[in-house]
Amino acid sequence: MSLLVLGLLFVHVRTYGRFRTSWSQLTLFPTLWATLCCTLPYINPIGYLGIWSPPYQRDPYTWLLSYTGPTARIWVIAAWASLISQAVATGYMGSTSDANQSPASLIDHEYTSEEDNTPPPYSGPSSNLLLTMLLIGLALPSLFFTPLPLSVISTETTPLGVGCILPSYARYKHHIPTLEDYVKETERLQSSTKLLLWPEGAVTFRSEEERTTGFQLIAKQLHKNVHVGVSFEETFIDPTDSTGWTGAKRTGIALISNSSTSPHFIYYKRHLVPIAESFSLRHSSAPPALYTIDLPAPSNTKKSEWAPGPTFTRPISITASICLDFAQPVPFAALDSRPSFILGPANTWDPTIGLMMWNQAVQRANELRTTILWCDGGKDGVSGIAGPGHGEISQVGPGSWARDIGLEYPFRSQRTLYAKIGDTVLLLFWVGVGVMDHLYLPGLKFTRMRALLVDARRRLIAILPSTRRGNEPHPPNLLDA
Repeated sequence: MSLLVLGLLFVHVRTYGRFRTSWSQLTLFPTLWATLCCTLPYINPIGYLGIWSPPYQRDPYTWLLSYTGPTARIWVIAAWASLISQAVATGYMGSTSDANQSPASLIDHEYTSEEDNTPPPYSGPSSNLLLTMLLIGLALPSLFFTPLPLSVISTETTPLGVGCILPSYARYKHHIPTLEDYVKETERLQSSTKLLLWPEGAVTFRSEEERTTGFQLIAKQLHKNVHVGVSFEETFIDPTDSTGWTGAKRTGIALISNSSTSPHFIYYKRHLVPIAESFSLRHSSAPPALYTIDLPAPSNTKKSEWAPGPTFTRPISITASICLDFAQPVPFAALDSRPSFILGPANTWDPTIGLMMWNQAVQRANELRTTILWCDGGKDGVSGIAGPGHGEISQVGPGSWARDIGLEYPFRSQRTLYAKIGDTVLLLFWVGVGVMDHLYLPGLKFTRMRALLVDARRRLIAILPSTRRGNEPHPPNLLDA
């Protein structure tokens, strides 16, 4: 990363002087920095963890996440850095004449001779002031839209009890919880919840038959309308071995309930931690699927008041991803609609890594404007509810927990702008740098167009009769009106 940053600075220094306007020079570094930080995650095996990116926090620019993802926030931070660095340099070295000129005046300077005293057609605020006003303007919406968790009891929300299953040694006396420990812990919490999640790789199956048997055991212990996301590690037949004698391992998650003899969906981890996981596990290329749960009315609510007939149920669309998948750009781009809820099992080995992955989950939830149940089975792993209005850690380390949350109702399944277009907002930043500067393009020179217009004006003024009368006042120039 350090070499890439040095390379970026080298490119910035070499290209800075080629831009004619102070605006383009000022916004060049933020655009280069945003391009670097948003391109590397696509080719980096650990995604956003391998680059510098601002951790999620409720700042004035958080509302941009669902529209531009992390790209705009990275650009904004770099833009503030560019403004501050220029202010410090100006205060230390003194102001320059160019620093106080507007972008238009800098363009006109090239084509204005000493004899031409015509004032520039535009004299506005400096680029520093324009950029400062832009950054402040982008922060203003946060004053009017403060994200708060949705109310659990409301006509506009669907109450949902969710929980994270983390069996502790104090209760079961096992340093590594067994399948029976997870089943008992699930039975203990399912009376007050409708959706539960086990951490990444909670149980291990040595074959697909053993996995099927385990799923059936879990489903038999579940109450009606209770769903549980079971994360597991399994051994399967290596598809690259035609003899079938070689096995391979992979990590997945299955959504299980007692209403079906088979899982509603199974998702396998697509991005493995280099060396630690990639050495022993196989990754998948299949994107996550979307499953809809039909949630019936609570016991204290009439069916007709809960939802319209004939089913009198409320749909909740659910999908899942696993740990490092959340550190990748747009991990749910393959979905045709916005999910109501996302299951996020994890198992981190270090508190710092656990907190970094939690921040990634919170950021992905805000990009999609959805809710993520994050369940980390690491020794000091952090778990909680992530999403708009949510972001506080509910649990650190072992110990199961449950809570009630409110989901939007009726749920709008339209995807967010960022989910549709991804990081293409980078093109807008580059257009802002190039158009404001009137760059020379192959076969088309915008700056020469302006020069031709200036020259045409001079020629027109020269042939007007009034210009040859030395003592008569000049009529007003219509072109300057």
